[in-house]
Amino acid sequence: MFIYHGQTLVNKDTEWGAKWLPPEMKQPPAAQMAAAWGQLVGGVALALGLLTRLAALGLIAVMAGTIALFHWEHGFDIRNHGYEYNVAIIAMCLVLVLTGPGKVALDHVFFRRRTPVG
Repeated sequence: MFIYHGQTLVNKDTEWGAKWLPPEMKQPPAAQMAAAWGQLVGGVALALGLLTRLAALGLIAVMAGTIALFHWEHGFDIRNHGYEYNVAIIAMCLVLVLTGPGKVALDHVFFRRRTPVG
């Protein structure tokens, strides 16, 4: 989901993520790029199980920003474009922050604890 949405925001038409919001939203290009690239890179990292806790924490920040900028005024109910779905995503990412990667994650390949020799 993060990869899909991130890649739709990061392309030549949006100036690689800098201009995907309508002009009336007036969010700085740097904030737009952070949200777009955060979703794409964070999604890839979660899919691979690479830097799992950091990626999940970054995606929590992206979702919190999305709630603040777009969904808060609509309330909780998703049927009214509310933030219900974003809260569910935050909860899922929070589980990854607290529990860490699964057994097949690349984190275990690159960051495993080495036992001392001798």
